Amino acid sequence: MKANRLVLLAVGAASMLALSGCAQSGGVAARVGDTTVPTSDIDFLTELQCDILDKVAKQGGGQVQAVPVSRVRTQWVNTLIDSELNRQLAEREGVSYDKATLRQAMDQFESTLAEAPAADRDRAREMIEQIYRGQLEAVTLAQQNLAAEGVTEPTDADLQQAVTKVLDDFRTKVDIDVNPAYGADAGGVAGSVDPSLSRAVSSYAKASLGGLSVTAEPDATWVGDLPADQRCG
Repeated sequence: MKANRLVLLAVGAASMLALSGCAQSGGVAARVGDTTVPTSDIDFLTELQCDILDKVAKQGGGQVQAVPVSRVRTQWVNTLIDSELNRQLAEREGVSYDKATLRQAMDQFESTLAEAPAADRDRAREMIEQIYRGQLEAVTLAQQNLAAEGVTEPTDADLQQAVTKVLDDFRTKVDIDVNPAYGADAGGVAGSVDPSLSRAVSSYAKASLGGLSVTAEPDATWVGDLPADQRCG
């Protein structure tokens, strides 16, 4: 089924993610409706991802490109916000998911998880499975909407567009409040604005954030010049 190609997070691809180089304020990274996303979850996944990136980088072979900690952390904030939106939407609509596709995704993730510290693997596995499950539930709802419109054999592009519409529509109905440290815009997308606009940060901390948006790619030379605790890989 095409749904297995639409599990878009690809957590197993370590080079896609990146993190924030300044201390976070408070214990809440974001509020999604009545549910909180704790900074402890962001910190855990950030440290886990950085451990994996560092380990793979030491193994050599050019498999990993170094990334600023700011990018990884921001990506995790957005991922966990989206995961919570998916969960709430699935609960409201009573949709299920393709269990075989979930198992396939998790089986593929195991090879990446093997690079993580053993003590972190159970917690990471549970969190990543929840993320994947929510994505697949959104795919199920999109397929149902397309079928109601007479589209019974959608292309990947059709399905992706339908998933995006479902989630964008639901997002407008939920109050999302993101910790200012993560530089969110009015729509609750972290990394979209300069966090120094909402709180004081040092000139170096501001530089370490690099003016990075969720779509901008940092300069490889600039990333390589960051202190070790400001980059991963």
